[in-house]
Amino acid sequence: MREYRIEFTIQHREDDEEDFTEIGFGSSGACSDLDSCTYSITSAVTNGEWETERDHPDPDEVMQAIQQARYAEGNADA
Repeated sequence: MREYRIEFTIQHREDDEEDFTEIGFGSSGACSDLDSCTYSITSAVTNGEWETERDHPDPDEVMQAIQQARYAEGNADA
């Protein structure tokens, strides 16, 4: 049976930076189809469940920063 896997990196860039910096990475694992791979990745990223290196920020910190930015954007319209 054929299997698929999607590997990904997560990168970010601060407003004053020119280049993106890797902050995490992961894989869908072995799946029987691409839809399953996509579901696996979506779940991992949405829940902050990716791998990091020693110099990468903790996924919880990244998710918190995203939530704070969303909150600030939502309140800017008010």
